[in-house]
Amino acid sequence: MRFPPFDDEEPPLDYADNLLDVEPLEAIQLELDEEEDAAVHKWFYDHKPLMNTFFINGSSYRKWHLSLPIMATLYRLAGQLLSDLIDRNYFYLFDMESFFTAKALNMCIPGGPKFEPLYRDMEKGDEDWNEFNDINKLIIRQPLRTEYRIAFPHLYNNRPRKVRLGIYHTPMIMYIKTEDPDLPAFYYDPLINPITSTNKIDRRERKAIEEEDDEDFCLPEDVEPLLKDTDLIL
Repeated sequence: MRFPPFDDEEPPLDYADNLLDVEPLEAIQLELDEEEDAAVHKWFYDHKPLMNTFFINGSSYRKWHLSLPIMATLYRLAGQLLSDLIDRNYFYLFDMESFFTAKALNMCIPGGPKFEPLYRDMEKGDEDWNEFNDINKLIIRQPLRTEYRIAFPHLYNNRPRKVRLGIYHTPMIMYIKTEDPDLPAFYYDPLINPITSTNKIDRRERKAIEEEDDEDFCLPEDVEPLLKDTDLIL
């Protein structure tokens, strides 16, 4: 196959001559296990799955109420289609709020899309009153980066109109995707274990502490159980 496939010099393909008589390939289907995928095994490849059941509202599929085993199985089967990037900080200055601000300021985020200017009068400034004769204006001699203007539009722009403030930082995500499906749901991955600090304790003191820990712990004689006089037999 030649690239680019849509060359202007090549004539367009005729549908009747090239595509009409071509037999489609066989559909690709997952081999579902009857035991492991029992929640979705019977209806997963149906034309209209779960039709006439209480899981969905009707043929529109606008609302659904799936059980927990069904949602867990569907999430596991769709693992290859889901993105591994779940940290919102990865998309900083590359979200809808930043795109709206870039369009309003007539700027282009490096590596991002370009838009038509929202305001055509960006270059038409008043010569009698500008940033150089305003006593309240901070003059910045060095050129400002586009990222600064979009991240802080009210600080680094003269006329911020129709701009939107995005989220500067979101909390760090400590979720680590596990490859072993047999691990418990609330598994604490060793990668996020805190680094232990080095103790500057003398060897003699450390040995004495270890010997104290080895001794059997006994409660005082005057300690009594809390529910001593309560009948716990149901």
